[in-house]
Amino acid sequence: MHPRLAAVIEYADRARSELLATVEAVPEPLREARPSEDAWSVAEILEHLMRVEKGVTRLVTMKAGEMLSHSEPPRDPDDLPELDVARFAAIADRSIQIAAPDRVMPRGEISAAEALDGLALTHAQLREQLHAADGLALSTAQHPHPVFGVINLYEWVYATGAHELRHAEQIRVVATLLGAY
Repeated sequence: MHPRLAAVIEYADRARSELLATVEAVPEPLREARPSEDAWSVAEILEHLMRVEKGVTRLVTMKAGEMLSHSEPPRDPDDLPELDVARFAAIADRSIQIAAPDRVMPRGEISAAEALDGLALTHAQLREQLHAADGLALSTAQHPHPVFGVINLYEWVYATGAHELRHAEQIRVVATLLGAY
């Protein structure tokens, strides 16, 4: 596997593990409750994350498909410059307000358990698409991000992990407000 791809998948997997551990610490009956009228429940946070990951999976599928349509698909060299991970620290910083685009806003129509199942599915699909795209020039496949501007697919995967860490912290806050901690 390309070293950059392996690194961003590992980061996204670690972020997912932290997110799931955070959710597990919240008693199931409290996962559906909002701490206030204008705050998301754990279920809604998970639905939001599912919608985001589904979109990133579609993006990877589309961009990899475009590259594979070439008679000689572009490839990334093994010695890419280091990923500027500091750039993505802002997404994990909950003191910085970030408005979610409408397409990834939770609808509040699924339970926390359904959202967790959906997240497991979208994560498996994303990993599958990333493995299928291994070796392709993912560093040149770019797409606009609502916070970071135009970024490449490695950065999209990294940002997805950082985004999950942001919401793991949000779940801790929600749980505290609900008296779960």
